[in-house]
Amino acid sequence: MPKDEFDFEDPLELNGVSVDCAEDTTDAMTECFVEEFMRLGYNHKQILALFRNPHYLGMHLAMEKRGEQFVRETIAEVFARRGQAVEWADQGRAGVSPAPQTQLADASVNAPESGDRRDACPALTDPMGAPLPDLTI
Repeated sequence: MPKDEFDFEDPLELNGVSVDCAEDTTDAMTECFVEEFMRLGYNHKQILALFRNPHYLGMHLAMEKRGEQFVRETIAEVFARRGQAVEWADQGRAGVSPAPQTQLADASVNAPESGDRRDACPALTDPMGAPLPDLTI
């Protein structure tokens, strides 16, 4: 069978289904997401960034439904179970997430003329923690 065609009779074909239930499973779902990415080696800030990303539908749904403070508490709780301390740098601003576009615009405005843009703002990273590419022309 060609790879692009779907075979309903193939028992090894990956099938996703939704299960409707009356109970709210947001707590368990959030814990599972956090633990899964923690085991993959993500830190607490990277996991929070994934919850903020609308392309991660399940994670973003939990963030919209329960709020950022709930997600931060769940991340801290799951990390504590594994003996890892979580310290948020912006504790006073819980629930406020800076827009990446604003950070990028501020970094390019405040950058020195002769230096690299990343020298002015070294914290420019994508949600996975990789540095953003320098796109100065």
